[in-house]
Amino acid sequence: MSDVLFPGCTVQARLPFIESAFKFILKELGKEMENLQGSTCCMEPVGLRSLSQDAWLAVNARLHSIASGRRLVTLCEGCNISLSESSKILKEGGEKAKETISRLGYRQSISDVSGSLQFLHENLDALKEKIKKPMEMKIAVFPGCHCEYVCSKKGSSATQMMIEVLNAVGSNPIEPTSVDLCCGGGVTGIDQELDKKILSETISSFRDTGANAVAVACPFCFMRFDMVAKFKTYHIVELVAIALGYEDTMKYHTSRLDYSHSLNCLQ
Repeated sequence: MSDVLFPGCTVQARLPFIESAFKFILKELGKEMENLQGSTCCMEPVGLRSLSQDAWLAVNARLHSIASGRRLVTLCEGCNISLSESSKILKEGGEKAKETISRLGYRQSISDVSGSLQFLHENLDALKEKIKKPMEMKIAVFPGCHCEYVCSKKGSSATQMMIEVLNAVGSNPIEPTSVDLCCGGGVTGIDQELDKKILSETISSFRDTGANAVAVACPFCFMRFDMVAKFKTYHIVELVAIALGYEDTMKYHTSRLDYSHSLNCLQ
């Protein structure tokens, strides 16, 4: 079965250059991957799962049905966790899950799910052969909470995969010494002071490494670091695409400012 792309609503609505960069990578690899037609939000951003497990599962069952057994590759780690966990529930849910899908009129189809970082890592050897512009920079490694969680459930390390991808494109990846770092997005709008504290500590940990920028796999982490903290940030897909010859995407970033000013907005 072929793969199908599920960009996610955050990427399509706010960061479309990430999708464009990913499609450039596909072209360079000689791969085809159409967007999932008729797709909707995975419901992770609006927290539907915490309000109604059944409604969340129904939405995701529909997405799996549309995919018709093809692997879902997503550019958003929120989508990755939502679609991966719904896949597991639908596979292991027995008759109740089957009844839910049947009652809603969806096809009994469950897809495997992969994030963009996993996809890049799978194609690492092919990517190495096509590097045209090595991204020679010190760059902090930050896959994000969702990515780390999903990868660990699948028996892999998101941090290690990101390090290997960054090495492949000629960068010098540096893992922050602090553990349990977070972009603070989960408390945005709930506790402003905690939100600022978490973000400030994480940005400080990036600066302490001497990194010129940070690489992320999650679009929400991207927005937090780029738009709020004004720290130079790249989605991992962008870095790989630029190394393959894609135009520099920094013109679409807020963090064109020198990263030494990255904490001004938090003070």
